Amino acid sequence: MPTLTVLALHGFSRRPQHLTSFSEACRRRGWACVRPSLAPRWMPVLMNNRRHLDQVADRLVSSGRLTGPIVIVGHSAGAAAGSWMAPVMIGQGVDVRGLVYVDGNDSPNHLIEQAWPDLDELAIRGVMAPPSPCNRQGRLSRYLQERRPGSVVVVPRAGHGDLEGRSSSVYRWACGDAGEPDTWHTVQSETLAAIDSVSRGE
Repeated sequence: MPTLTVLALHGFSRRPQHLTSFSEACRRRGWACVRPSLAPRWMPVLMNNRRHLDQVADRLVSSGRLTGPIVIVGHSAGAAAGSWMAPVMIGQGVDVRGLVYVDGNDSPNHLIEQAWPDLDELAIRGVMAPPSPCNRQGRLSRYLQERRPGSVVVVPRAGHGDLEGRSSSVYRWACGDAGEPDTWHTVQSETLAAIDSVSRGE
């Protein structure tokens, strides 16, 4: 059986290295993990741009790094980017099994809503923190529950940046994250379980 590849997409203004801890957890499961940069540091808004995301998806496909079945994990704004990129990659023959949104947000230009009709055949799960300013007071959780009942796990006391596995001052300041290690582990464990489920099409 081909090795599962997790395509891990960072949040707005973040970088692939912020998902190092998560990537290592994937590798301990025996999964490959690919962490692309979604936008240059000097222009983070490009990760909301459809044409730019098409180009990122094209580069990933042509790189040959997306082998075997793929699960896309989008943290924060990475959820919107992954939703837009998934149909692009499927159209190029990539075996995308589904998406996991980790305290995700839709983009200001509504990429998740725009892509949603093309995501109908994919398994989708949400691993969310309680409502906060950084997850737009749980807007994506409600969106998913309306369209895919039972697809969302809300981790009590979790913070917006907990997938990164460390306490970042930007999340404490902007989102009110408590920076508790036990919630980091819970968010990571729930995310890994969601990946496993999505990879099986559940």
